[in-house]
Parts: sequence; structure tokens; C-alpha cells
Amino acid sequence: MIDSEAKISVDKTDEGQVIVIYPQLKSWQTIALRIWVAVWSVTGLLGIMGMLRESSGDQWAYFIVFIMLWGYFLYYAIRSIVWHQSGKEYVRIGSETLDYKRSWGSYGSAVSYDLETMKNIELVNLDDKAFAKAYQDAFWTVGGEKIVFDYIGKKVVFGLRLTEKDAKTIIKMIKKRGR
Repeated sequence: MIDSEAKISVDKTDEGQVIVIYPQLKSWQTIALRIWVAVWSVTGLLGIMGMLRESSGDQWAYFIVFIMLWGYFLYYAIRSIVWHQSGKEYVRIGSETLDYKRSWGSYGSAVSYDLETMKNIELVNLDDKAFAKAYQDAFWTVGGEKIVFDYIGKKVVFGLRLTEKDAKTIIKMIKKRGR
């Protein structure tokens, strides 16, 4: 059985094993993220209103860049809140296929991968990329995939926020089923 910091459930069905990975934040992280979104929204709107009142012809480039950056970070913060409230990953390991779905509430579609075609299933290696590892593990991002495999020339990643131990357990389950 999987013992994880993330909420994970494993069920056996007629079609195979179904693994559901639920995102999990500590309560202080959820509160901090929501406060950040509220403060970011208010300060951005105040900045936009101030620039609209006092803008001149040569400030429009700054104004456009400001709105784009402000909107970009607001979008990703709201996306993270929505993911942690209603998102989950489904992994179904069948006899011949691995089906993966990243679900945002009721939205999302499953992608099926042939187990025989999957190559080099392993842990994501970010050891030599300290910034990338720190960013992927940050609680305000929707990232941190731990499992990667090659599939017809593409890298496919999944397993958001899994511990290394849990990711290895899931990899063993996939390899056992695929052979």
C-alpha cells in the first residue's frame, strides 16, 4: 500500500488498478495563497486605475507590460487554488494500457498509453537543476511531477507532488503490469 504525504488511493477494478492522486496543501499554505491572490488583485487593480488616470502617451508600453505580468501571475495563482480545491490525477493500469487523466473538477480527458510502447519509465531527475527542483516543489505551483516515460518520441510526466518512495511504488506497479 502507498503511504504518502499526498492523498492517494489505490483500487482494484475489473479493468485494472486505479490510482487517484489528490493534491494536498496544509491549511496555512491555502490561507497564504488566498491572501496573496487577494492582495495581488487589489494592488494590481489600484495600479491599473492609477495608470489610467495619470497616463500619458509614452507610458502605454509600461502600462501594457504591467497588465500582462500582473495578469499572468494572477492567472497562475488562481489556477493553483482551483487545482488544490478540485483537481486530481487518475492513473489506471490495465493489462495492456496505462490511462492517465488530470482532472479539474469535472473537466479533463483521459489519454491512453500502450504499456509495450512506453520506454524508460523512471523518476524525474532534477538533481542538477536546483532552481527547477525548488520551483516544482513550491506549494503555489501546479507542478512537481515525479514520474516520466518516453512514448513515441515524447516525454510524458505525471504524479504531481508524490514523494520519491510513492513514485517508485507506482513505477513498480506499472512495470509489473506491463510485463
